[in-house]
Amino acid sequence: MGIEGAERMIGMSKTQLKKLIIEKFRALNNVEIEFGDHITVVCGKNGTSKSSILGIAAQIFNFEKDWVKDEAVSFQQITGGSFKSQYSEHFRISEKFDVPGSMTVNIELFDGYTNQVATAKLELMKRGKSPRPVVRNNSTATGNTSRNFTHPVIFLSLKRLYPIADRDYKVIDFEYLQKHKQDFIGLTNELLNRNSSFATGTQGTINSAVAHGDNYDQESVSAGEDNAGQIILALMSFRKLKEEYPDYKGGLLLIDEADAGLFPTAQVNLLKMLDRMCKSLNLQVVMTSHSPTLIEYAFEQSQKFRKKFKTVYLSNTYGDVQVKQDWSWTQINDDIRDASRGLVSTAPDTFLPKVNVYFEDKEAADFFAALMIRQPVKKFMTLMTEVTLGCGHYLTLIKSKVPEFAEKGIVCLDSDVAQQLEGKNFRTVVLLPGNLPPDQLIFEHLYNLPADHEFWKNRLSFSRSVFTNAASEVIREFAITVGTVDVKERVAAYQGDKTPREVFKRFYKGEEFQKLVSSGAKPYNPWKHWVENNPDASNAFLTKFKEAIHGVMKNGFAVDAAKLTALEVKLKKV
Repeated sequence: MGIEGAERMIGMSKTQLKKLIIEKFRALNNVEIEFGDHITVVCGKNGTSKSSILGIAAQIFNFEKDWVKDEAVSFQQITGGSFKSQYSEHFRISEKFDVPGSMTVNIELFDGYTNQVATAKLELMKRGKSPRPVVRNNSTATGNTSRNFTHPVIFLSLKRLYPIADRDYKVIDFEYLQKHKQDFIGLTNELLNRNSSFATGTQGTINSAVAHGDNYDQESVSAGEDNAGQIILALMSFRKLKEEYPDYKGGLLLIDEADAGLFPTAQVNLLKMLDRMCKSLNLQVVMTSHSPTLIEYAFEQSQKFRKKFKTVYLSNTYGDVQVKQDWSWTQINDDIRDASRGLVSTAPDTFLPKVNVYFEDKEAADFFAALMIRQPVKKFMTLMTEVTLGCGHYLTLIKSKVPEFAEKGIVCLDSDVAQQLEGKNFRTVVLLPGNLPPDQLIFEHLYNLPADHEFWKNRLSFSRSVFTNAASEVIREFAITVGTVDVKERVAAYQGDKTPREVFKRFYKGEEFQKLVSSGAKPYNPWKHWVENNPDASNAFLTKFKEAIHGVMKNGFAVDAAKLTALEVKLKKV
């Protein structure tokens, strides 16, 4: 029987999430999120807690026990995973800000197991060493009311976009996939408008499967094809569960950045396919997206089928995040254009949006901050220092045409990836100056300053001997005994058992060195000193950055080129 074969739906109770009333959690205060019976698309600007909504939905459910029958439930997806989103996959809790009492969410749903409307709360409570979201006051529970609702969940996080070239994987024959390979190929072809005739499963960093032709295989597929394969596997896993589990009550599929890697036609195909699957498999799908194509199609369907489709736009234009239910893309775009990321005035009646700037780590952000000291363009940026992804992750997001990274944001990467980017046109990528990662670059710069240099005569009493003591592990591990050092040469010659990257990071993050770095724009800030002593490299970076931010304003935000005169940089004197 195919995935859309005859279904025994009569009398089947379906568990469905109806509403979240979020009293407080991160950027969300006193907001209500209503969910469609089939598909809900959550969209909004960065920092409006879109992914937090997916995390809350994932945290509510568990699929380990049927509490009505008092029986254990044990079923697996096609690739062997459970029908439960692990806590670490959908939440990363800040020990500083996500403290007990900082989350209160009221839950409304229909519980298929008890066949009744149900309510509960989700609160952040102390569990072991760290706070954890805990379901409280489950109205269907007897005795212990602090338990999750029974419901199978698959959460497709951004982890699924892990660069294919960096994955560790091997070919594997998933039993269910082998038996239903033509279904998998057919659905993938429908989604991507392709004519693939083969399918291959892989196991490793990420368990996945892809459909491909006879002229290439799983080694050379695109990120979009792999993303499509993981979505199809999720749908077929719910079909597998429905076939195996007599008390199947439907399922919840959560997809972060559902449009990633999919061209516009495929995005629409995805929503059409999900709509059918929601009906045939009693699924409910909640996704986040930045895609105008996907959002507008979902909005159009919500106007025809108001219970089945919902678009939820999170706007912080007027301060606290507000929920705009079933807004069209035109309305959303107007809101984004008018107040995106906090508008900055350049002249009377002239405003420009702020552009998010991303880095690989704190070291890169510190370097960038020194390059931008007293630069007028700085006020048109938001430094996303809490987002620290690796180079491969950023490039995958750009290649997958995720708008935030491919059009609307700037990614500052370490200069040691220059060879990797050679011949490629990543318009939103700017390489930091130098020929080394920032922590290695600043070590080399300081080590090569003589002991009597003016830099060491600072108010912090951070002399060259203090520096060499703070960097003792680096000096010892890389056998640095000369008066000046070529770090690239020393790293290339290293034969020790430690990871060079971690050795330099420990030096950079050391307490003594951080006192120097935290001095900001003061004369003895090491990055400020590097910038002042390397004007050519600094100016080359500033020129490239100006080009990138002009491009983002024009291509990502449709700002008229005539309005970009304020986006200037002051070049250093050579």
